[in-house]
Amino acid sequence: MSKFLGEFDVAVIGGGAAGLFVASQLKSGVNCAILECNDRVGKKLLATGNGKCNLSAYPLDFSKYNNPEFAKSIISQCDFERTSAIFAQMGLLIKNVDGRVYPYSESAATVLETLRRAVAGKGAQTFTSCRVESINRPANGFELVGEGAKFTLKCKKVVLATGSDATFGRDSASLYERAFGHSSTPRWPSLVPIRTERRAVKGLDGVRAKVALTLNGRRECGEALFKDFGISGIAAFNLSAMIARGRVGVGDVIYVDFLPEYGENEVAQWLETHMCGDVTAALAGMLHSRIAARIYDEAKDYSHDARKVARLLKNYPLTVEGLCDRSLAQVMCGGLDVEQFDLNLDSKLAEGAYAVGEALDIDGECGGYNLQWAWSSAYVAARHMNENLK
Repeated sequence: MSKFLGEFDVAVIGGGAAGLFVASQLKSGVNCAILECNDRVGKKLLATGNGKCNLSAYPLDFSKYNNPEFAKSIISQCDFERTSAIFAQMGLLIKNVDGRVYPYSESAATVLETLRRAVAGKGAQTFTSCRVESINRPANGFELVGEGAKFTLKCKKVVLATGSDATFGRDSASLYERAFGHSSTPRWPSLVPIRTERRAVKGLDGVRAKVALTLNGRRECGEALFKDFGISGIAAFNLSAMIARGRVGVGDVIYVDFLPEYGENEVAQWLETHMCGDVTAALAGMLHSRIAARIYDEAKDYSHDARKVARLLKNYPLTVEGLCDRSLAQVMCGGLDVEQFDLNLDSKLAEGAYAVGEALDIDGECGGYNLQWAWSSAYVAARHMNENLK
């Protein structure tokens, strides 16, 4: 027999960044329940930004979202300044580091604890290890049913805040598809390592280097982490979003610039000055030893030609073979069709059913874009519910 968890004004499905922020922004007196399928809330948030929690970017570049116009229409209602003010009111001190916004502590645990205190202050109840399997629509509001009919819960408003399930491998957009007839775009891993032709990265597994990567005219500068299957790191992650969104694909070529601060002519002149018969000695003074060995192996047929070697150093080709699976992805492309939600993120097919964060077909690149979307979308939904709940 299922356990009845109670009747609530608002039920938030998902206790991640967006779900917690929704609950924190509901007005006093709103009876809220958070249902989290894991054994604790905020599990994915703790891993954000390698544990530093890149909260936002300032200024925001909306072109870094897959649907920039819709993202802008929501984020403009709760922009960086408003988000910062909300966090300051909660007691979270933040800082801007070269356009990337972090908690001053540079610890995701600080953000999670701040959100948990804010949610507790509003009197919300949190139920962990509760995975919602289906949603029914009785006469007034909604009824949530747990996996295996282990529990039921009734509410006036429901919010889908399950994220993209990039980490845990289960897409709950189907809850709204089954219950309300919503449609969604298939999920694809994004912000994920890129698989490339293995020969081109032979011997480089574990090597980190500051490089520039170019794919189909898009150039990304930053740290690259080479793997035996391809390439990872922030620069590669941002290019992976292009692949996930179908703008480029298998067979396209990523060109690695191992010396992005120098022009090709400068590199050639350096090589000509320091090479002794072949380029080995010159490479040894320029690059990580294993990158130097890889370049020499690739250029051994023309190692005496400084111009050709310089061109290779500035345009080292990696042929794309695909993306790594969702277990390594920071976010997932795809999700619920945003055209089926209004600018309050209330469903056009089932009034009172909201979706926020990555449950919707909105994803951004690295640098705080996905968390800013989580905060802004959660705020917009909470504000609308505050206006409509008696």
